[in-house]
Amino acid sequence: MAGSKQIRLLCAAFFICGAVAFFLLQELANALASIHANTRAPAKVVVSVPQERKPAPPCGLIEAVEISLATADGAFPDQEQRLARPKWFFENFSEDRLTHFLNSCELGPSEHKILLDKRTWKILPDGVEIEPPDQLIWSLTPKGRQQIYSTLAQSRANFPQCFPFRFPFTGFKQKFQHSDLPLVDVRKVKRLSYADSGYLCFTDLETIKTELTTNEFNDLVETLYQVPAYMLRLHVLPNSDINELVKYWGKGGREKLIAPLINSLARMPGGGSLSVSYLLPTFARVRLYTYPYTWNDPSASRQDCFFTSMNFFNTSPNTNFFDRAYTARVIESEYERVEQAPTFGDVVALCSASGEMFHSCVYIADDFVFTKNGVDPEQPWVLMKMADMLMLYYPTDRSGHISFFRRKDMT
Repeated sequence: MAGSKQIRLLCAAFFICGAVAFFLLQELANALASIHANTRAPAKVVVSVPQERKPAPPCGLIEAVEISLATADGAFPDQEQRLARPKWFFENFSEDRLTHFLNSCELGPSEHKILLDKRTWKILPDGVEIEPPDQLIWSLTPKGRQQIYSTLAQSRANFPQCFPFRFPFTGFKQKFQHSDLPLVDVRKVKRLSYADSGYLCFTDLETIKTELTTNEFNDLVETLYQVPAYMLRLHVLPNSDINELVKYWGKGGREKLIAPLINSLARMPGGGSLSVSYLLPTFARVRLYTYPYTWNDPSASRQDCFFTSMNFFNTSPNTNFFDRAYTARVIESEYERVEQAPTFGDVVALCSASGEMFHSCVYIADDFVFTKNGVDPEQPWVLMKMADMLMLYYPTDRSGHISFFRRKDMT
């Protein structure tokens, strides 16, 4: 009996093992069939087809590297005006008009009390002058400061408000990130800033000076007066349109001067690049990134934006361009207005609503210009983004226009 029972158990075990083995073999067969089916019907592959490469502009491929240019000796222009004791001149304001204006500004009770105390007003034939105390300047809200300073900016008598330091709203932190100024002092600058014409503005240099050490103030001045200049490089590839590049950069009869250099770069394996400064006319090339006061030239203090623009293609500078009337006559007779996009060597003119030109520079390429900002000998010749140049000269809320002029012999 015992042997018969063992035989029955052994048979049951073999049956169970056989069933399990059959199940596993069936699953394996299904898997192999699936794999075989997939090999016959390959998966769909999505191939990303690159878009057609955008053709290079006539100026070629430009690489721009920003540099912060500043004088080595810590000097800065308009020091006398910037560090004068603050005096707010409300030009063409009567006492009643000024009272009404100040009451409309966002001011606290103590600020209203100080500013509306007429005993501190100096009544002049053409307006009213107020000398604000430091505590008042520090206590102004950004809105109140904006309301007062934008009104003061309408008079040239208020130099700091007419010409504030401007930063893009998103560029304030970037402006000071490489400065040695302590964070607490950067916050003081931010506290004295205000919004105007789409920019963040700062103008109270004299007021903040008393809050800083000498070294801190020098660091602040160096940061504020750094010029957002650029070093440009032209990339020439083996398949670049060499004739187009030579035509663009060789204006002013210089095609044969620059053609060998550009051709040599195109013949290099993979192409090559060079500084745009090598492609500039002599006048611009020798002055680029330098300050007039470093030149042994008695006329350096008179070399302003107009002198710079009009002499761009000249081998020997024409000093007649110190005369604004002469400059205007030459533009009228030897230049023509350009309605299409500017190109290398075109004069970029910023004009007031009345048509008076108040700044000019020279278009280079890719929205960069060659400019000298003002007549001050401590303002360098630089390559600058047009947007940065406009931020200095042409706030968005001021009427006026930009015109482009091209020499008639280069059209």
